[in-house]
Amino acid sequence: MNTSFAGQRRPVRSLAAGLALAAGLALSACGASGASSDASGSASSGAAKAAKAHLEKLSRPVPGAPDLGGPVDTSKVAGKTVFYVPIALKAGHFPFVQKNLEEALAKVGARLHTCDGQGNPSGFGACLGQAVQQRPAAVITDYIPYELASTAYEKLRSAGIPVLIAGAERPRGVATSKAFAFGDPQTYGFDAVEGEADAVIADSDGKAHVLFLQLNASTAIQAQGRHALDYFKTGCPRCVVTVKGVNLGIMSTIPSLVSSALVRDPGIGYVVPQTDTYLAAAVSGIQAAGKTRSVKVSSSGDVLASVQQVKSNPQLLAMAGTNPPYLAWTMADSVFRMLAGQAPPKAYPVLNRVFTKQNVDGLDLTAAAEAGGQWFGSTGYKQAFAGLWSAK
Repeated sequence: MNTSFAGQRRPVRSLAAGLALAAGLALSACGASGASSDASGSASSGAAKAAKAHLEKLSRPVPGAPDLGGPVDTSKVAGKTVFYVPIALKAGHFPFVQKNLEEALAKVGARLHTCDGQGNPSGFGACLGQAVQQRPAAVITDYIPYELASTAYEKLRSAGIPVLIAGAERPRGVATSKAFAFGDPQTYGFDAVEGEADAVIADSDGKAHVLFLQLNASTAIQAQGRHALDYFKTGCPRCVVTVKGVNLGIMSTIPSLVSSALVRDPGIGYVVPQTDTYLAAAVSGIQAAGKTRSVKVSSSGDVLASVQQVKSNPQLLAMAGTNPPYLAWTMADSVFRMLAGQAPPKAYPVLNRVFTKQNVDGLDLTAAAEAGGQWFGSTGYKQAFAGLWSAK
């Protein structure tokens, strides 16, 4: 996909023929041009001011434990096993979700069994089929859309095994219950893409010319990409955004895709990969186009290598991160509520953070801090959840 939009363009006016009207029209055109220029300048400065304020808010560390709901009875969970099936265990933040799920479940004496979905429907089906056979207390999937494993999901439902489909939207027509629920990721994902856009709008003073790499992945990821484009369009009237659709299947071609776009349109000053999965390929394309000094980057992600680059790479303005450990604890809380016969919350408070040049210097950029979620601020939510679960 290759589309462009501009939130606002200055009108082009032409003078009508006729010597008698020439002077008057010229004066009129000058006056109109000045008004248009003033309006455009006001729009861009207003967009930049709003983006800076929102970015400053998103960049703050999490201050403490939010309101996480009421208590839940976990007395019958001890000794039981919960299956965790991420879309691809080696990708992104899923290993940290796994580690923190183990920690959270251990608080009430439960165990975690992980099965790698391996990024394909056959892997999803194999893991969920294994769960049907082994009958764990519950199953948590992570970013595996219902549509890609509907038969396997329904077998779990028929077997009476509670299922939390985290990181995925509920498709129209699919029934939910207290034992079959979706963990809608949009509250986190929308917040993250707004952060990556804010960094660009603020840095450009509301006049960015952007190449946006939009992901053609799950329905949830696609919705987040559309939200980012809408956010640019409404929040930055003078921004111009060119869109390129990308996915893992074309990863090897992304450097040339980015390079070609920059050569074709020298006005592009920012490249925004929707997530950091495509960051290295985008940077490679910028380098190939000879634009390292003139093109800046913003993205979303929460892994160590990406956050380190905010500090070390002058091109990278910001990395808008979700909090993998916190997400894991919300998943555990949802499952405990399902096992207690409660419906899990439709959404939990968002504890995201945008990492920028201004706040990254004070972070402990180590694997241990990455796994523990300390970059995001307080980890008081762990104690708060444990209190709700009557756990140690």
